[in-house]
Amino acid sequence: MKFFGRAFSCLAVAALLQLAPAEAAPQRIVSLNLCSDIYLLMLAKPGTVKSVSFLAKDPSLSPVTQKAEGIPAHAGDVEELVRAKPDLVLAHAYTSPLKLAFFEKLGVPIVKTEDPRSFEDIRANLRLVAKAIGREEKGEETVRAFDAALEKSAHHEVQVKPRVIIYRPRGLAAGEDEPLLKELLAHTGFENAAGERGAGFGAYMPLEDVLLAAPDYLIVASDALENNSQVRALFDHEALRRYQEIKGTARIAIPSSVWTCGTPYIAEAAERLAALQMEGAAQ
Repeated sequence: MKFFGRAFSCLAVAALLQLAPAEAAPQRIVSLNLCSDIYLLMLAKPGTVKSVSFLAKDPSLSPVTQKAEGIPAHAGDVEELVRAKPDLVLAHAYTSPLKLAFFEKLGVPIVKTEDPRSFEDIRANLRLVAKAIGREEKGEETVRAFDAALEKSAHHEVQVKPRVIIYRPRGLAAGEDEPLLKELLAHTGFENAAGERGAGFGAYMPLEDVLLAAPDYLIVASDALENNSQVRALFDHEALRRYQEIKGTARIAIPSSVWTCGTPYIAEAAERLAALQMEGAAQ
């Protein structure tokens, strides 16, 4: 009888183990950085995100403002975030270690997105976050959508590549030392004229260098033209206006939000650049 009793107990325990759910997905997720905000809001199940950075709600920087609606925003105050009782903290590779140390002491799991240097790094970030929040299927679905968008914008076989200068709000031109942007331009069939002039990462490019570079397109963050900025002053300069009229250089505005952090939204920038290729081929 003891044998049968023990056997029954073992079977009962085994049955309970089979019925027991897998480790529960996080239900109180906090994100500390705009970059992690974007990945998280693309993938998270509604109701599981308890706080994001205030930048997630800024339309000039964030492509996920609609997804951030109704979610409390923070300005980085650790005590405020601890009160949210997070069961997962998402951060970025450059998030302050001191800030993360508070959560580590509380035993809260921390996952950090990396600063992507390629399209493949963007896919890796998607999978990293998706796994952390228990949404791996959603992650793969998002990777497939990203790849499909990139496939539509590919122009690798362009014989004569148009030359561009990409300006950011503070008058800094994207240089050769930005591998993700370099891949984007190669993917869509463009040359970086700023790189030819020796511009490195976030280099200031004065008007004289712009004229000497003789770009076919000047691409600028759209919000830089809406506010007082070095870029707006440059673009309003009479010499540049005259040059654009003579050479036919087009000025293209692309929202800063699609460039922010290096996320799947960069596919929207690729789509706009691909459209320029099509327009150029039609002329």
